[in-house]
Amino acid sequence: MSKTIKMDRSGRIVIPQDVRDRYGLLEGAARLEVRESAEGIILRPLPEEIPADRHSSGWIVFRSSQEEDSDPVHAVEEERERRHRELRGDS
Repeated sequence: MSKTIKMDRSGRIVIPQDVRDRYGLLEGAARLEVRESAEGIILRPLPEEIPADRHSSGWIVFRSSQEEDSDPVHAVEEERERRHRELRGDS
């Protein structure tokens, strides 16, 4: 596939929507590697990095950009309590 795009005065380019969709490039989240080769400039999508921390309990906690601090032990306890309420018929 080949497309022609223009660069603006600031050196920015717009990757066409169909190409962004095909490669899963999301606004503000996509990271691209810029590489020079004998053929020219190559843009390559980089895999999304998911931050992870080891909790003091030993759990590995993966964080999304929307999470602040989470406690996996507390989350398990909350889910367990929710299921107990559900089994007892509590609301």
